[in-house]
Amino acid sequence: MIEYVSRSGEPEAMNCPAFICDACRKQVIGPGNILWAIRLGEDAERASSPLYVAHKGRCDQAVTALLEHLYPFDEGWHSNLWTEIEAFLGPLNNNAVHAFADDPDGTYHDHALIQPGGIILPTFASPKGELP
Repeated sequence: MIEYVSRSGEPEAMNCPAFICDACRKQVIGPGNILWAIRLGEDAERASSPLYVAHKGRCDQAVTALLEHLYPFDEGWHSNLWTEIEAFLGPLNNNAVHAFADDPDGTYHDHALIQPGGIILPTFASPKGELP
């Protein structure tokens, strides 16, 4: 996952974000993947899993197997979705400062975020995007 890590090295002690592999719990430096699952279909509410991080290779295979177990295909989940960390960062940086111009009502992200174990994270906004 993307986590804040306390570090005490140079140039100074700080908390900083880092990609931490969900398989081996080591920092991903260089090649790595972001993995997730989505649920589609007319019979189920549109949903996604949190994002997971893995080194390419053995760790990537382990996280994929975990996603297949937590988000089963026979329940409408597609868990073999991934992108390279390097490719993930460009759109993430762009979307941090630019709104989706073709989605003024926020329908692109109108779906449930489901944690492992089926826990649905609540949303605090009304259907119009207003906070209570």
